[in-house]
Amino acid sequence: MLLASTCWGAESAEEITVEIKDTELSLLRFNAEGEHLIIWISPGFGDLQRSYDVAKTISSRGIEVWHIDLAESLFLPQSTNTLRALDGSYVAGLIAEAHESTGKTVTLMTRSYAAIPALRGARLWQLQAANADNHQYDYLTGAILFSPELYSEIPPLGLDPVYDPIASATNIPIMLYQSGRRGNRWQLDKTLEQLQAGGAAVYLKILPGVTGVFYLKDNAAETSDVLNQLPEEIERVVHMLERIPTPKTVNKLIAGGKPAVSSLDISLNPFISDMAPLEINLKTASGESFTREDFTGKVTLVNFWASWCGPCVEEIPALNRLREHMKDRPFELISINYAEKPQQIREFLNMVKVDFPVLLDEDGSYSAKWNVLVYPATFVVATDGNIVYGVNGAIEWDSEEITGKLEALMVK
Repeated sequence: MLLASTCWGAESAEEITVEIKDTELSLLRFNAEGEHLIIWISPGFGDLQRSYDVAKTISSRGIEVWHIDLAESLFLPQSTNTLRALDGSYVAGLIAEAHESTGKTVTLMTRSYAAIPALRGARLWQLQAANADNHQYDYLTGAILFSPELYSEIPPLGLDPVYDPIASATNIPIMLYQSGRRGNRWQLDKTLEQLQAGGAAVYLKILPGVTGVFYLKDNAAETSDVLNQLPEEIERVVHMLERIPTPKTVNKLIAGGKPAVSSLDISLNPFISDMAPLEINLKTASGESFTREDFTGKVTLVNFWASWCGPCVEEIPALNRLREHMKDRPFELISINYAEKPQQIREFLNMVKVDFPVLLDEDGSYSAKWNVLVYPATFVVATDGNIVYGVNGAIEWDSEEITGKLEALMVK
């Protein structure tokens, strides 16, 4: 192990390299004198400053933190597909190296799609421990997961998510923090069902009002409160997990299908679910009531989005132009914002030109009824009231191809 001081965004940490599988992995070490160590696996998305700040405070409470962005350290693209493809051997190696070099107990901590390689690594470590038949293999206490995304792929719009096999094969103790306003909040029951299927002891805490604990643009008062309390709470959780035995046996890993290369659409795709459009009864951003029971007679776009979603914001001008293009035709655009506060959306609408009404799904439960998993997500309803197209992602809504398909629906 090589050590070198560093100051890039993480004061008081040192950069170290750890050799795993003949590969040198770089990570940040927030040193501490206590008996516990957290391996913090970052998914590599967004600004890391909040993670570093929390790691620094955790270390001041006597818990050492090793913070690593696996994709960056392996010189791989930072994407969900990269994280889904990692087999867990690097995480298993880190667990063993962390204990061997420090003698400390080890707890994994991660968020979003990095939960997949983290749990794969824990299972692989368990296999190695079982094969070694050595009492010294008792130092992994479990995992702390923040809003984990355990999908092997995002299915076409309207269908249920496909979970990676590691979700139901996991049996280590888990503390799960779920952000109340994050897009996967209303998939939580399915996620818990998957994790508990393997016998994992799962402890849950929902964080109301929080979009992303480590998302720099989430400046809600609720998020600030969580950040302030988090280091002390993580300390308690580490001690709690330590008291729960980590199984030395593993569950059978049932191989799943090969994940799709991309889960995002680039055009209109035929809608293959049998769901029908649901009645809408929501408030607009200005506080007016909006209802829609009958979807016949018009081509209707039902668009789900959030202001924190970059592609959602990027497609707004195209939706504006589409609405203008369809003026005086049997067409309606219904826009539904996911789980943001009315004042927040009003402030956004003062800055961004939006030429269509915005409805508020304040807690996100309405979007879940449409089985929305990613944002933006758009359903296209034909004049007969049936959903004919679904789009996961942002597309050029005013392109000649798209407008032609929408116009064709009007003459049927």
